[in-house]
Amino acid sequence: MNPFKYGDPVQGEYYLDRPALKKSTLTFISSQINVVLMGPRRFGKTSFTLNLLQTLRQQNFNTLYVDVFNVTTHRDFLNQLISAITQEKNLFKKVLAWLQSLPKHFTPAVSWEPNETSGSIQLSLQAHRLDDDQVKQMISSTLDALAEIAKRTIIAFDEFQTIGQLEDSGWLEATIRSKMQLQKNVSYLFSGSRHGIIHDMFNNPAKPFYRSCQLIDFPRFGPEFSAWIVSRFKTASVSSSLEVVDHLRALVDDTPNYVQMACFNLVADEIQTLTITEVNNVLKRITSQNSYPYQTILNSLTPIHQRVLRLAACEGKEIYTKETFERYEIKTAAYVSQAIKSLIAKQILDESTKKGVAIFDDPLFAIWLRNEFGAKVGPHSKI
Repeated sequence: MNPFKYGDPVQGEYYLDRPALKKSTLTFISSQINVVLMGPRRFGKTSFTLNLLQTLRQQNFNTLYVDVFNVTTHRDFLNQLISAITQEKNLFKKVLAWLQSLPKHFTPAVSWEPNETSGSIQLSLQAHRLDDDQVKQMISSTLDALAEIAKRTIIAFDEFQTIGQLEDSGWLEATIRSKMQLQKNVSYLFSGSRHGIIHDMFNNPAKPFYRSCQLIDFPRFGPEFSAWIVSRFKTASVSSSLEVVDHLRALVDDTPNYVQMACFNLVADEIQTLTITEVNNVLKRITSQNSYPYQTILNSLTPIHQRVLRLAACEGKEIYTKETFERYEIKTAAYVSQAIKSLIAKQILDESTKKGVAIFDDPLFAIWLRNEFGAKVGPHSKI
């Protein structure tokens, strides 16, 4: 069995715990201090949250995990919230009783879905012709019900910055904030990957969530991650070194999901001794397999944005020199600054990008750009 896993949140043996972060977060949550985790995408926030909720369940907390990444309307939010409630086994009987008190607009339907060894109950709830005011009322009553149907409940909202982007004049933010103030037995854990939006939601005096939670910057792994990777390779009879794993981590900007993706492929390739060359080759292959979406992104940009993006990928920290501008046929620094702002808004470059240092939201995209265009601007840019 391959000792690495990627794509979905990892748990069990595929998950490397973060004991210090876990301890501090549990301390806040168990003391009814709401928490916000901020960190880049694919950095392990969801895996950490699910592991944390599992620990809390062992401590007799009721837990709900609500993914709001794709929420664009109040109805979407309601459906995600209802789905999370109905999947909570510890609350199942209480949820059934709660369903009986719902307005007739909702029709409860229970389905039994057996798997190979056991069965699982999945409860679905269908809304019929609810207008927006009724959806809002149902969201409010559902949040109220969470405090009524169980004691000591933790609600985790993943990718919570999406809520701040709804065009509802802050209604949903204000509604959740008001519930937080009144519910003494419910604690909230928010996580988000758009640092600027999250920071504004919780630090802007004009916003409902202003200073209502403990903000925590989701940390990168330390040396323990490299040691863990080496030990996982050993279970698959692959010899590796900390130096090679550190090289891999640097290339993918220390993104745990991409580290495990590369390691999974290296094990699948039956590599016996891992070298820097093997790491470079597997990343080149992985990125080439994603050529179509990367080329599509590139083609959607203006020529100046394309040149700035190639500059950012191939030059690293040297992106504001006269020689660099000439090499990429860019007239002035102002063009670069304007393009970078636009690329950040498009979520192609990360918000932590600063003058002189460009950070990609997707590190593999940067590797693809270097492999595609590095030879044209500098022989040392490719891997």
